[in-house]
Amino acid sequence: MDDDPNNRPRKSHKNRHGWEFTFIEETLDIESETSESVELAPEFSESNSAVEQVFPLTTTQVGDRMWIVGFSGKGGISRLLSLGLIPGAEVEVISCTPGGSVIVKFQNNRLGLGAGMANRVLVTDNPVFKTRRKERQISADTSIHLQDLPVGARGRVVGYEQSGGGYKRKLLSMGLTPGIEFKVIRHAPLGDPVEIEVRGFKLSLRKQEADALIVEEVDNA
Repeated sequence: MDDDPNNRPRKSHKNRHGWEFTFIEETLDIESETSESVELAPEFSESNSAVEQVFPLTTTQVGDRMWIVGFSGKGGISRLLSLGLIPGAEVEVISCTPGGSVIVKFQNNRLGLGAGMANRVLVTDNPVFKTRRKERQISADTSIHLQDLPVGARGRVVGYEQSGGGYKRKLLSMGLTPGIEFKVIRHAPLGDPVEIEVRGFKLSLRKQEADALIVEEVDNA
């Protein structure tokens, strides 16, 4: 899943306080504006009333604390995912301009988004989302891994193994974000690799990558 060619990240900078600043700018073309799609976290996509409380990051104000719910448009979000700006992430708006550019603080980072990209990031200030997100966290006693699912089964990503931290960023950049559903296509001999279908693409995951995912099975009905 490659970045959109219009997605132009600037180099990250780390200041003397230890936090990093990255700016991502996007130029929207006519095609992306007329072929818009919206992808929301399951906590909101399953509820029409909750969807009404979702809005673009460009409509927020300085000091607002928000939760990332999803993204609109097609392509170009893998850079955001790899930086940790995933559904469920809590951000604080620390700067916004009349033109729509926004700077947010999350974890130990400062991320600046051009107006086009910021308008595609969908957020909510509804605390119910945080509660629902916690309720979806699978417990250690009931967690399963990708290789536990048979061919043809559908699953949902619920988290990542702490020991698999080195693979987390790669998995996020592939679009394997918490809440996303997938289908198991094939298990190779000895279980390496595992092929799945997610977001309309087929991905082959090596054993170490698959082991880093915590998933739950989804009813095929």
